[in-house]
Amino acid sequence: MYVCGPTVYDSPHIGHVRSSYIFDWIKRYLEFSGFHVYFVRNVTDVDDKIIKKAQTELSEENRSFSECLIEKTREVAARYLEIYHKRMQVMGISRPDAEPKATENIREMIKFIKKLIKKGYAYVSEGSVYFSVEKFIEYGKLSGQSKDEIISGARVVPEFGKKDPLDFALWKKAKSDEPFWKSPWGDGRPGWHIECAVMSTALLGDSFDIHGGGLDLIFPHHENEIAEAQAATGKTFANYWIHNGLLTVSGEKMSKSLGNFVTVDEFLRKCEDTDILKIVFLNSHYRSPVDFNDKKLDEARRIKERIMIFIDKAVKLEKKAPRKTVPNANLKKIASDLKEKFRKVMNDDFNTPLAMSVIFETIKKGNDIFERKDISSEEKASAVRVLKEQFLEFTDIFGLRLAKREVAEGELEEIEELVASREKARERKDYSEADRIRKALKDKNIVVEDTEDGPVWRKN
Repeated sequence: MYVCGPTVYDSPHIGHVRSSYIFDWIKRYLEFSGFHVYFVRNVTDVDDKIIKKAQTELSEENRSFSECLIEKTREVAARYLEIYHKRMQVMGISRPDAEPKATENIREMIKFIKKLIKKGYAYVSEGSVYFSVEKFIEYGKLSGQSKDEIISGARVVPEFGKKDPLDFALWKKAKSDEPFWKSPWGDGRPGWHIECAVMSTALLGDSFDIHGGGLDLIFPHHENEIAEAQAATGKTFANYWIHNGLLTVSGEKMSKSLGNFVTVDEFLRKCEDTDILKIVFLNSHYRSPVDFNDKKLDEARRIKERIMIFIDKAVKLEKKAPRKTVPNANLKKIASDLKEKFRKVMNDDFNTPLAMSVIFETIKKGNDIFERKDISSEEKASAVRVLKEQFLEFTDIFGLRLAKREVAEGELEEIEELVASREKARERKDYSEADRIRKALKDKNIVVEDTEDGPVWRKN
């Protein structure tokens, strides 16, 4: 699986999180399904935006572009790639198996471009090299557009040196204030589209299984990748394309100009629990757009709370019974049926909203067992253990951490004593004292729920 990764010129935002998260759980689910997955995600570390950021920083430092630009461009890219890695780690999103950088593959790109020129798909013009779109008959197939429709849609602009407005740069002639590399056609740097065509095929072969990225990359980026790769190899480039929907904020496209640009750091200041954002994303199909707003966050918090109530109850009940108690065959079938249902909806184009409904069906089955009075605590514990383990298998695929909210070491004994005192007050029907203790616990952000098997507490 190859996925178009970040262009590292600024701090990552929650849109980057959505894309990275989607392909992280897709990999997990494929592995859960028995596949061995080799996941490659590239890094664009030279680009107009990176160069502009480097130029701005050099100006602020009163340093010469000509002497320091290459060094500063590398510094900017390395800095923001490190920030990207750290923020994704905080969000609980795994690294890919390989992460090639554009600047480390210039030689391979030059070889690839030479091959396209030799085959007649590319031409040199004024020190740049362009791909000739008219030579590639299948151009527009991925985006479902004809060449005439693309041109009439005003998505392309005529450019000096091109034979056709649709032609795109494979190699860009160096400008005086930009970093450059040596090539047979003169100093310059690679075009954006050639990066992914070269790095994906270098690591995964001429044909591979899955190529992914945002919906905004279908045209022109992925369309151009297909043209480059298939023109060079004569083989199908990727067998499957997965495109994730984009993010809006309160109904508007996320952008710095609108002041609604939400970085990962800003989200974490608003909500420390990274599971909340993941649940927001899981509640929509990966191809659908997602609107980030307070209502969705509140809904995700309620979902997380419901999940934690189930986990806390299950853990408390399990402590009451030995693990050797064997669940009955009927319960094993219930768990097996839930797993099959989960597989079925996920195999239908990774339908996470329906997968979440299976997760909540699992919780309901567990809650039904909590309320039963016709079986012993040992049997209940055994039954709940099976459902909890099945439940955690599902949530692990989605990278939900579901860690029990911890309390300070010295606070634990005090909380346990308060919970026990409240239970004794309830037993002697001193409800005013029980309510007073509940309030005291609430002031410590401790929530108590009364169950058939005794009180369960958790930290909010």
